[in-house]
Amino acid sequence: MGRRVKAYFFSGIILISMFMFNACTKKEASEKIVIAVSVISETHNWPIGVLYYAEQEIKKVARENAWEYRFLVGADANEQSDQIIELINEGVDCIIMLPMDGASLKTAAMSVQEAGIPLVIFDREIPDFAPTATVKGDNTGIGTMTADIFNGMFPDGTKVLELMGDTSTVPQQRTDGFDEKLNANFVKEQVGYTGWQREDAKKLFMEWAEENTQKEIDQVGAIFTHDDEIALGVLDALEEYELEIPQVKFFNHLKVIAGSAGDSEMYRKIMTEEKYTLFSLTYRPNMIEEAIRTGEKIIKGEEYEEMTIIPTIEVNQKNVAEYYDEDSPY
Repeated sequence: MGRRVKAYFFSGIILISMFMFNACTKKEASEKIVIAVSVISETHNWPIGVLYYAEQEIKKVARENAWEYRFLVGADANEQSDQIIELINEGVDCIIMLPMDGASLKTAAMSVQEAGIPLVIFDREIPDFAPTATVKGDNTGIGTMTADIFNGMFPDGTKVLELMGDTSTVPQQRTDGFDEKLNANFVKEQVGYTGWQREDAKKLFMEWAEENTQKEIDQVGAIFTHDDEIALGVLDALEEYELEIPQVKFFNHLKVIAGSAGDSEMYRKIMTEEKYTLFSLTYRPNMIEEAIRTGEKIIKGEEYEEMTIIPTIEVNQKNVAEYYDEDSPY
C-alpha cells in the first residue's frame, strides 16, 4: 500500500512538472519579439533627421515581422544610460543605439553585452568596445576628401580654420583624416568646439575674428567645419560682417567653406552662393535604416555585416539638385 501511494505521489509530481513545463513553453512561445532603438534628442539638426527616419523604419520592421518595438530618445548621456538599463530589464531581443557619447555610454553598452542582448551601434563608436555590429558613416573619409579638395584649390597652400563638433569619436576621425591628407604647405588652426550648434559656431568664429588682426585674417583661404550646421553659423557671421557699415572685419581671401552631413538649408546655400565655394560631404541620416535592418537580421538569425561603413558623397553646386529634397525634415 505504501508503495502504491509513493508511486501515485511521484506520478503526480511528474504530471505537475510536465504541466508547468508545457505552460512555460507556451508562455514563452506566445511572447512577441521586441526590437528596440535608443537615439539621442534633437541636440542639432542631424539627429532630427535620424529621429524621423528611425521611427519610420522601426515601425515598418515591427509591422512586417509582427514584432513589438521600443523607441526611446535620451536628452543626455545619463538619461540614455537609464533607458538602456530599462531595455535590458525588459529583456528586449536587440538594441540599436546611437550613443550620445561613446565613452559615457560604455558601461551601459557592456551591460547589454553581459545580458546577452545583441547590440548594434550607430554612427558614434564606443572606445575599446566591440558590439555585435556597427553601422557608421565614413568620418575619416570626410576629413580626407575635404583635405583633397583643398589641396586642389590651393596648390601653394593657405591657412585653414577648423571648427570642430564635439569631443566624441566622430570629430576626431574627421580631423585625423584631414590632417593625414592635407599638404604640408598648409597651416591649420583649430578654432574650437561648437557642440554642433549653429549659434555657438557663429559666436566662436566671430570671437576668433575679433582676437586676430586683419593681416592674420587675410591669411585664411579655407574653413573646414565638421557639420553643415557649423558651416551655416560661419556663413551667418560673414553675412553679418558684410552688412556692417562701416565693415569691421574683411575675409577677402576666403574662398571655400566645407560642411558635412547634408542639411537642406546648406544645400540651398550651395545652390545660390556666389562669393564662396561651398560643399557638403554627406552621408544622409536615413542610414539609421541600415542599422535597424541589421538588427532585424540578427534577430532572425540571418547573415549580417559586423561593420558597415556608409560611403561619403561630395555635394556641390554641380550636383546639389540631385540631393536636395524640399520635403526632408532635415
